[in-house]
Amino acid sequence: MNDTILSNKISRRNFANKSILGTAAILCYPSFSSINYASDKLSNKIFKTDTHVHLFDLNHLEYNWLKSAPEINRSFSIHDFQKASKDSNIGDIIFVEGGADPGLGIKEAKWISSLAKSHPRIKGIVASLDITKGLDVSEDLELLTNLKLFKGIRCGFPKNENESDNFINGLNLLVSNNLTFDLLVSPDKFENVSTLVKKCPNNIFILDHMGNPDIKSGEFNIWKKGISMLASYPNVNCKISGLVTKAGEGWNARILMPYVEHVINAFGIKRLVYGGDWPVVLLGSSYLDWSTAFEKLTNDLSENEKRDVYQLNAKRIYNL
Repeated sequence: MNDTILSNKISRRNFANKSILGTAAILCYPSFSSINYASDKLSNKIFKTDTHVHLFDLNHLEYNWLKSAPEINRSFSIHDFQKASKDSNIGDIIFVEGGADPGLGIKEAKWISSLAKSHPRIKGIVASLDITKGLDVSEDLELLTNLKLFKGIRCGFPKNENESDNFINGLNLLVSNNLTFDLLVSPDKFENVSTLVKKCPNNIFILDHMGNPDIKSGEFNIWKKGISMLASYPNVNCKISGLVTKAGEGWNARILMPYVEHVINAFGIKRLVYGGDWPVVLLGSSYLDWSTAFEKLTNDLSENEKRDVYQLNAKRIYNL
């Protein structure tokens, strides 16, 4: 995005601040053009809840997908995360399944549950469970619900129409157990996701990584239109995460600004959360650089708005 775009920004914007229940209020939001992009750090006193932390244990779990990402094809422990995030104003964290091979989701969740006993900052687990199997996952779901920190599921989206009915049956099981569902999709799937969400008004969805916009190519309008469509459903929330890996080498806060600005305008303050995407973030950035960029991009929010986006929304949405 060029400097002309920034210079044309008006000083303040009105946007709908929609709550998870769909209540709308009109707030005034300052322009991002006032951000000091040259600043290396911000002295932000509000701790962030990181809603998207992966940990890998290659000694006990298999992650076939890591073969295509040699830079992070190793174990990453909670101590590695603590070291990487020590200057990033991070408080509580939510573990999100790390793409372990099929059938290992329960084993992975049990590992994190055990780890949390000595690391109380871990407040939630989003586990892997193939709910495209519908009611057939009931037994495995019951095993997961025995874990105190189990908060939700992330799994693959239906590949064809035959899986869709079973998938919706699986989503209904999540509702009855007060569990969330993380959506890991790209813009080409937004219309399918919209159809699904429309059929499942009682589920709580969280769109991971802002829907994976293709920032590197400069594509914006298709993603923007799709985000607006998904944000029109009050039960869809959004993670501000994963952007630096989509932006590629040479990224900066100025490049990310239009994407973050649009999700704020579309979703409103009450449906946004922070995600660090550790350690996948290392494919494009250090953890600290992304955390600092996030604080820059939200610097014009009021203290109360920051507290919502940084902490309180995560606590409510994931029922921490």
